[in-house]
Amino acid sequence: MKWKYYLGALLVFVVLLGLYVYSLSGERYTYHIPFSPYTITLPLAIWFVIPVLLFFIIIVCLRLGGIYRMWRRENKYKNDYKLLLEQIENQLLDKKVSLRQPSMDCYKRLSILLDNLIFGVKEGVLAKSGESRLDELLEVLGDLKKGKDVNLKRFSLPNNSSFIRQNTFNQIENDEKFALEVLKKSHFDNEYKQAAFKKILDKGATKDIKHFLSEVKMNKDLADTMLGMCYAKKIQLNNEEIAKLCKEVEYTKEDYLHLAQKIKKCYEPGLWVSLFENLANEDEKAEMAYFYVLLDLEMLDEAKERLNTYPQNEFLKIRAYLDLKSVGKKYPLELFLLD
Repeated sequence: MKWKYYLGALLVFVVLLGLYVYSLSGERYTYHIPFSPYTITLPLAIWFVIPVLLFFIIIVCLRLGGIYRMWRRENKYKNDYKLLLEQIENQLLDKKVSLRQPSMDCYKRLSILLDNLIFGVKEGVLAKSGESRLDELLEVLGDLKKGKDVNLKRFSLPNNSSFIRQNTFNQIENDEKFALEVLKKSHFDNEYKQAAFKKILDKGATKDIKHFLSEVKMNKDLADTMLGMCYAKKIQLNNEEIAKLCKEVEYTKEDYLHLAQKIKKCYEPGLWVSLFENLANEDEKAEMAYFYVLLDLEMLDEAKERLNTYPQNEFLKIRAYLDLKSVGKKYPLELFLLD
C-alpha cells in the first residue's frame, strides 16, 4: 500500500475522532508538565487525537525500519550474487585474483565450494543462463576450444594468460597473413614463431621461408618437416644449411641414422655421400650415419680409411661388419648400426 493511502486514512480517522469527541464534550483539559512550572491547555478532543498520531508515528518508524532492513538484505543478496558471478568468471579465465568472499553465510559457503573446483566448458550447444556476460564468455571459450580465434579484449586477460596464448595459436592456424606477421615481428615468443613457421610450411608457401630461418629457434618437429620438404625438392637447402639445422635442434645419433635412411631414395649417391660427410665433419653424432651411407653404397675402402682415424676400441660394430664382410658373410647392415 502506498504511503499516501496511509496518510489519507490517518487524516480521515483523526478528523472523525476529533469531531466525535468534540461533539461529546467541548471542554478543555490542562496538562501540567512534570518537574516544570509549564502547563499545556488543549481541547479534550485534541488530547484524544495525540495518542493516535503518536501510535501512527511509531508504526511508520517500524515500517521504515523494516523497509530499510529488507533493502539492506536485498543489496547483500545482489552484491553477493555479483561476487559469485565474478568468481565464476575469474575461475573460468584462470585469473589469479584474491578471493572476495560474500557477506552472507550461505553464499560464503557456496563461494568456498566453487573455489575448490576447476571449471571447463562442455562440448555441444550451451544452454543460456540469462547472465549475458557469462553466457558470452562460455560461448567464446567454447569457440576457442574448437580452434577459432575469438575476441578476448572484453575480459581483460593478462598477456601471459593461457587463453591469450591459445587464441594466438588459433589465429596463426586460421590466418596465413597473421602467421607471416608473427614471423616478421620480433616481440612474438619463439613458440608462436615456430607455429607460424610450420603453418607457412604446411601451406606450401615456401618462396621466402628461408628468410625467416634466422627468426625462429627450430625444434625437431620443424626440422623434420623442413627436411622432408627438402627431400621433396620443395625447399632448396645446401649441405651447410642442413648441417646447421640438424645441429641446432640437437639431432642424436639415432636421428642422423633415421635421416640417412629417409633420404636414401631422394638423393643421388654422390649427393647422399657428400651431405653426410659434411654432417659428420660438423657433428660427431652424425658419424655413424656417415658410415651407414658408405657401407650401404659398398664404399668399403672409404669406410675403412675413415675408420682408421679412430682408436681401435671405437665403432666396434662397424669393424665387426667389415670383418664379416671380408670373409664373405652377409648380414643386414641395420643390425650393426641401430641399437
